[in-house]
Amino acid sequence: MRGQTVAMYCFLDDLLTLTRPAWARPADPRRRLSDAQVLTTALVAARFFGGNLVLGQRYLEQHRGRTSWIRTALADSCTH
Repeated sequence: MRGQTVAMYCFLDDLLTLTRPAWARPADPRRRLSDAQVLTTALVAARFFGGNLVLGQRYLEQHRGRTSWIRTALADSCTH
């Protein structure tokens, strides 16, 4: 499950980074989650929890912490 979550996040992060238009504004510094984190949460909920977003969010919070679950373990696995 963790390996699939890492793969989902890395794919989404790379896709969003590569397809971001040049004219798009930079991300708001006040936001708590990146776009890739939000999409990963939705995909984890759909794949492993029957679409239940609350359970998907709880899983990610329990295993990685609310805002740092990507920055700590998962970001090291992605190739940029």
